[in-house]
Amino acid sequence: MSLLHCIEKSLQASGITRTDDNSPLLLVALSGGADSVCLLLALHELGFRVHALHCNFELRGTESDGDEAFCRRLCRQYEIPLSVHHFRTRSYAQRHHVSIEMAARELRYQWFAEQRDELGAQALCVAHHRDDNIETLLLNLIRGTGIHGLTGMKAKSLIDTGSPSRPLPVLRPLLNVSKDDIETWLSEQQQEWITDSSNLDADAAQRNKIRLQLLPLMEELNPRVRETLAATATRLAEAEALYDDAVAGERERVEHIDGSLSVSALKEATSSATVLHEILHPRGYTAEQVREIHDTMEGESGKLWESREGWRLLRDRGRLLMQKDEDASAASSPDGTYLPLEGFVEPRRGVRMLIRRQAIDPATFVIPRDASTACFDLEKLTLPLAIRTVRDGDRFQPFGMAGTRLVSDLLTDLKLSLFDKERQLVICSADRIAWVLGRRVAAGFEVDSSTRHVMTITLL
Repeated sequence: MSLLHCIEKSLQASGITRTDDNSPLLLVALSGGADSVCLLLALHELGFRVHALHCNFELRGTESDGDEAFCRRLCRQYEIPLSVHHFRTRSYAQRHHVSIEMAARELRYQWFAEQRDELGAQALCVAHHRDDNIETLLLNLIRGTGIHGLTGMKAKSLIDTGSPSRPLPVLRPLLNVSKDDIETWLSEQQQEWITDSSNLDADAAQRNKIRLQLLPLMEELNPRVRETLAATATRLAEAEALYDDAVAGERERVEHIDGSLSVSALKEATSSATVLHEILHPRGYTAEQVREIHDTMEGESGKLWESREGWRLLRDRGRLLMQKDEDASAASSPDGTYLPLEGFVEPRRGVRMLIRRQAIDPATFVIPRDASTACFDLEKLTLPLAIRTVRDGDRFQPFGMAGTRLVSDLLTDLKLSLFDKERQLVICSADRIAWVLGRRVAAGFEVDSSTRHVMTITLL
């Protein structure tokens, strides 16, 4: 099958077709290397409307400028529209505390999405080819992976870039074309290309070992090993759909509406370890962590596991609770926030309250008794009230009880999880806790026969 036919067939499978009077606009990421030059010119020859995008990451000085100049000459020669953008990649990486590779990826895909929206393009085409896909498959296999990692890259994928018109459709029309076929086609066209002295792939060193050492060794055992691996990835991609359907069915039984996992339902799953892996691995948990969680999920409550993606998983009373670390840190801040004297307020995300002050007749006033409302004698309060999370050692005197008790003991008696305890808020009058929010009000602020003005706080 010719290179052009492979590209056209791949695009058709991705839902991209053209007619004499209608051709979708395709963006092409153009670096100037053999792969992207081949993709751009092949799409142009096939009659697709193309618009090239070149990123100058300003990482290699005059060499980066030379790449840009080459892309400008190429597009001018073939009368292909070109957009070029310069990025301050190093400063972006430092500012966002990410690697140069990650910074370059985030910057380019954000810009690609902006260009898609601005130009009204249907998709972005990138020049990953069959040998890139084989390297990805082997890299994942060496590191350890499930079925998803063994299917390699997809001919069509969607990338969330934060764009208003997200996600960005990304096509890989060369995925069934070898590197040798690409360079042969370019040579037949008498078309030059440039060789990038750097590689923005974070796995470049390992990929080089696979390309230069591992694959040649494998070809000694099977001269057609590249074709074999590519065919295997294709078959696994077909099996992946069946696998995903089976896992989705198990997840419906295992996951509660709040995102927690039922240990008893997990135990009944056909393959509990696999289901747990598919839930936790995308959240950054390693294979070793998943195995430990699976093997000890029936242990005592309180065990906590943290992932490299900022998730925390807590074993708690027959459940596995999950929480994004940033949510926990926001909720567990010990700094108090002052409350207004009245009106609607949202002191923490997801916590809304209505504060009202009113004059009353103590003989006829009915004190609300539901847990979501607290009513105080206004004259007994020190204003403004403050709201904060529970601190170690916090004590209060529950209304109707003699003496004080630790707030932590109250929360333990209520069988709250560690996550719920971290999120628990208290309202303070000066240095005294007046209300453990939604749980218990404190003594010393109650409405009595001498009360003439009250403050009522209601959780909405």
